[in-house]
Amino acid sequence: MSGNALQAPSLREAYDHSFLIGAAISGRELMDPGREALLLRHFSSITAENAMKPERILDRAATLERGDPVRTVQNYTFVDRMLSYAEAHGLRVRFHVLVWHNQTPKWFFREGWSDAPDAKDAEPDLLLRRQAAYIADVMDHVNAKYPGLVYAWDVVNEAIEPDQGGENGCRTRSEWYRIAGPRFITAAFREARLHTLPGQKLFYNDYNAYFPQKLDAILHTLRGLCAEGLVDGMGMQSHLELNRMNVALWEQAARAYASLGLTLHVTELDIHCNRSDEAGQKALAQAYRDFFGALLGLRRDGIPLESVTFWGLTDAESWLTGFRREQSWPLLFGGDLQTKPAFDAVIGLPEER
Repeated sequence: MSGNALQAPSLREAYDHSFLIGAAISGRELMDPGREALLLRHFSSITAENAMKPERILDRAATLERGDPVRTVQNYTFVDRMLSYAEAHGLRVRFHVLVWHNQTPKWFFREGWSDAPDAKDAEPDLLLRRQAAYIADVMDHVNAKYPGLVYAWDVVNEAIEPDQGGENGCRTRSEWYRIAGPRFITAAFREARLHTLPGQKLFYNDYNAYFPQKLDAILHTLRGLCAEGLVDGMGMQSHLELNRMNVALWEQAARAYASLGLTLHVTELDIHCNRSDEAGQKALAQAYRDFFGALLGLRRDGIPLESVTFWGLTDAESWLTGFRREQSWPLLFGGDLQTKPAFDAVIGLPEER
């Protein structure tokens, strides 16, 4: 049954002894008193939905004016706004993301920072130098201004897609891979390690990370990073589908990642459900109960699962409706700030187990 989310038992407190409970936010939620109150009551960690991605930070006009072929100029307006809010309200932060083929402007990959359609690619070594400079600048800015606030960095995101046939299972439809090859992944982690503060962890993050073929490819890359001590954790995005999710397979993959000595984060959790009726939401509730039961089981077995982040605050903010082009009700809270059966299904699990 539904209830007022602002008066319901706190989700963050219920899981206080298990793992951090996080939410991805755009920042608009903070301008709505009800949503802000929901965030502060139920969540202990935040991830920026878009504000910390390269396209929101890189300033092309200022970069051109600077005239440096390697180093960009960054605008931290949105980053600082969100980090300042987190600091003021005792929220921890996952930084998402430093290196990603998507939402990185094309001019970053071109000679002279050109945005012309026929612009020439930057040479591979130049691109890797740009990557290193960007990582250094962003991490140094954040860590100097907000020391210790970020507990996890998504260093590289979605670089593995074995169906595309790239070397080591890499995604070929990526400017990073097309220009520099698979070495951009290791190079990114090497640079990030140089700028990590004590207590911060470096993550590789990806979706469908429990599908067997993709799991094998990701494990191959992670083994190489682990051998150099460059990676601390695996981010399993976990955009799941109500009628296709396989909790046992997901749990098996989580144990495989943990066997490398890595911390686990569920980084982008939602379960697509295209039915708002009682039967549909009851099925969603059971799916969440099964999934959170598996997460608590991993914790009981000593698997270092540290953080679970929902991709969105309420159904109204979920990206899935736009992405899937059909209405989705995938989260624990409705857009009316009411709890849903899925919330009821998970709130008492820590006490039960």
